[in-house]
Amino acid sequence: MLGLDHNAAFLLWAFAITVVVLVGYAAYLLSRLNGLRRRAATTHSARNVATAAPIVTTAQQASNASGASTS
Repeated sequence: MLGLDHNAAFLLWAFAITVVVLVGYAAYLLSRLNGLRRRAATTHSARNVATAAPIVTTAQQASNASGASTS
């Protein structure tokens, strides 16, 4: 191999640093993807609750059209 005897240590360190950086970046991207999946699952379940049928009650409104009286 051409020049590997003088540059072997440099090439091995450069390769090791490259592998460490790529593994770290892959872990970062995986973390972001899992966060997006979790957020999408939460939004989806909240959307299902929000679209549920409204509960019918017999309660009257808190105020009338003329405003609250302070007597």
